[in-house]
Amino acid sequence: MSTPDDRPRIGISTYQRPASFGAWRDVAACLVPRGYVDGVRAAGGVAILLPPAADAAATYLDAIHGLVLVGGEDIDATRYGAAAHVTADAPNVERDASELALLRGALERDLPYLGICRGFQLLNVAFGGDLEQHLADRLPMEAHRAAVGVFGRHPVVLDGGHAARLLGRDVADVHSHHHQGLGRVGEGLVVTGRAPDGTVEAVEDPARPFCLGVLWHPEEAWSDTGAPLFAGVVEAARAYRDAGVG
Repeated sequence: MSTPDDRPRIGISTYQRPASFGAWRDVAACLVPRGYVDGVRAAGGVAILLPPAADAAATYLDAIHGLVLVGGEDIDATRYGAAAHVTADAPNVERDASELALLRGALERDLPYLGICRGFQLLNVAFGGDLEQHLADRLPMEAHRAAVGVFGRHPVVLDGGHAARLLGRDVADVHSHHHQGLGRVGEGLVVTGRAPDGTVEAVEDPARPFCLGVLWHPEEAWSDTGAPLFAGVVEAARAYRDAGVG
């Protein structure tokens, strides 16, 4: 007889991509790099993959205790009232709608949230902020994205909040792959981390139990510097569940 699984359930958003595996070639797929799943599992949570579906956001949120929105293509600039930069990715309308519905629903419930890269940017947009669409227009990009498909590496200095509590003040080396960053920081968010060039790398909502976004990719080093962030969201999800909120 099986026993109930009492691990907190962490919803992880998925990419929507053509993929090839087994007998399938370039088939539409919903997928996510395994590092996200491994990071959640190593922290004591159960990873639940969430395909894009804005109309299912409330159902998804009813089933989970914490939410992780992952990296991916650029957010449609119209979501924050701007025209797209010439370098911007083509909009993924379905994914934008789904993830913003998930995020806004999570915020309404005080559901623990960890936003990674795109998920960090979505957090700022949800709070009324905007994005700087191409960092290379004003600074060298090698540390943030050496080339498309090649991670940059750089240190981050953290100042307060959950980020510093979990990782300490100085993080020597993070994996980074983005060309956009924060412009105007959304109202209610606090900057808790920066790269040496001043780029905002972490933001949080101190009014919520756990609401953190980071611009880098902790899933690429989940067994090392990424582990504390996954542990943080799983710990907060356990408290959320145990409090009978979800």
